[in-house]
Amino acid sequence: MRFRKVLAPRLVTTLVTAAALLASVAIAGAQDKGKKKGGFQLPPMIHVTIAYFADGGRVPNKYTCAASPTSPSPAMTWSGAPATTQSYVVILHDPDPVLGGSATNDVLHWAIFDIPADAKGLPEGVKAGEQPDGSRQINNIAGNPVYMGPCAPPGHGDHHYTFEVYALNAKLGLPASTSRADLMNAMNGKVVAKGVYIGIFGQK
Repeated sequence: MRFRKVLAPRLVTTLVTAAALLASVAIAGAQDKGKKKGGFQLPPMIHVTIAYFADGGRVPNKYTCAASPTSPSPAMTWSGAPATTQSYVVILHDPDPVLGGSATNDVLHWAIFDIPADAKGLPEGVKAGEQPDGSRQINNIAGNPVYMGPCAPPGHGDHHYTFEVYALNAKLGLPASTSRADLMNAMNGKVVAKGVYIGIFGQK
């Protein structure tokens, strides 16, 4: 009986270790098989750079409501989108505020779509409305088709302003009157790559 009591825990430990090793081998094999047969793989990430502040850094006042209600959009560049890209979408939103108790809605500051596939970025100070290259802007939360700079209320703390760059395998061809929800729905199934860049802004 003593022998069995000592042996049983060791035997269980050995069996568990062996099972774990077999499971890890099976997972690795499945992943390798998936790669060879075109299994699940994450799309590439777009590398985004915005002038004058680092990813996760503070947005200069020049590009916020602290300078002007009509502050200019910052210059931005991107790279790394796949060859299947036919257009880009850029969205700037503030995910920190709670609006009407919603778990999904937040503050839309800017959305511009149908940016040509050969674009490598956007210049500083994108003007309101449709652009010469055919890209269009929808209304932000203030009801204007233009960039609206970060504008966290005084005393509300730092907000995380999120710039998202999407590469799509098609042009959307939507009217400028399109809502944010309709824009996102139209993008579904067409996104081939994405990049995110965050700027911090708050007012005391």
